[in-house]
Amino acid sequence: MPILDTSLKVGLNHFLYLSAMLFVIGMFGVLMRRNVIVILMSIELMLNAVNVTFVAFSRYGESVNGQIMVFFVMTIAAAEA
Repeated sequence: MPILDTSLKVGLNHFLYLSAMLFVIGMFGVLMRRNVIVILMSIELMLNAVNVTFVAFSRYGESVNGQIMVFFVMTIAAAEA
C-alpha cells in the first residue's frame, strides 16, 4: 500500500473550478447588491479568483509570468481599497 496516493493529486482543473466558483460568487455580489461596500468586496473576490487562475497557470506552465501578473492585480486591488 503506497503512502502517497496519486489519485488524490490536485490538478489544474481543481484550481480552475475553484477560481470559476469564486468569480461567479463575486459577479453575483456585484450584480445583485446595492451596498457599495458589498460591491467592493465582491470585486475583490473576483480579483482574487483571477489571481488563483494566474498562479495555477504559472505553476503548471512552469513560468513566473502569472506570478508577476498577480502583483499587478494586487496593486489594483490595493488602489481600489
